[in-house]
Amino acid sequence: MQFNTYTYAGAHIAVWLVNQPTPDASSLAATLREYDVHEPTATPAQVQALRPWAQRLRTIFEAETIAEKAERADELLVASDCRPRLVSHGPGLPYHFHYAPVRTGLTGRVKALTAAGLAHVIDDGGGSRLRACSRAGCGIVFLDVSRNGRRHFCSVRCANQVNVANHRTRRRQVLARSPRRPDPRR
Repeated sequence: MQFNTYTYAGAHIAVWLVNQPTPDASSLAATLREYDVHEPTATPAQVQALRPWAQRLRTIFEAETIAEKAERADELLVASDCRPRLVSHGPGLPYHFHYAPVRTGLTGRVKALTAAGLAHVIDDGGGSRLRACSRAGCGIVFLDVSRNGRRHFCSVRCANQVNVANHRTRRRQVLARSPRRPDPRR
């Protein structure tokens, strides 16, 4: 699967927003700047306004089926008033999509960008790549950009914890089934 960096920027920003328990304005601005969002200056009030939106974004990652993910993403496209436009920031500069006008303000633009980014992932056949970590209690969401798209954990650490726990469970089950042998040291 090919990942267009600008088209998928909204998906990556959505992942960041969902995974940040208490982001501050400077970290949000830095993340938006990293993905070339026009005029990324953020205020604490804008960050606070995006917290409920982040919870709505989470529902897409946690949905069980691609159809549910698509339905939720479509609801967010409508809620964000996403209206794609081709924009150039000056003579000779290339055109690219803006999902809401700059005058909409940062909160509205981030909502439209994240909704569109997740919708693009689903549209490209990668809806199954929008996941929440499979380790119980983790809660981290991610966009699986691996070649085969089969990641189930947000990190190697979570994968190792689950694999070690599964190994220990299997080992206990084997030991519980085997007959007790007398200890030769006694």
